[in-house]
Amino acid sequence: MSKHKFTIFSILILLGIITTISFFVKNYESREEIFNEIVENSFKESYEGIIKKKYYLKERGFDVVILEENGTEIQLDYLHEKPNFYDFLKIGDTLIKQNNSNSIIIKRSELDTIIYFKFDNVRGSHLYSENNKFLNK
Repeated sequence: MSKHKFTIFSILILLGIITTISFFVKNYESREEIFNEIVENSFKESYEGIIKKKYYLKERGFDVVILEENGTEIQLDYLHEKPNFYDFLKIGDTLIKQNNSNSIIIKRSELDTIIYFKFDNVRGSHLYSENNKFLNK
């Protein structure tokens, strides 16, 4: 009877190891898909307007920028950028994001600059960026 217990225990351990490896492989693929979708959506996005408000949206847990574009308000969250980027933006800045680009032009009375999205806050982004056709090389 002891021999059967050892065999069953060994099979259960082996199944546990296989299940764990399978979970991590699927999780890695899922994170890559999420990252690629974020980059693609940003790449295709376009807007131009003046920052009217900045605030923290507590129920969703991220900072929000309200941009006025042609009389309508657009909510931007920059969830996947470093917090320094949100802090850098000021009310009154003009933001220009063109379609098919990963850059934002920020116009301020004392400053004109271009910021490139690098998606640095996405965990493991360096693993995915090499194969993402929407990232500037």
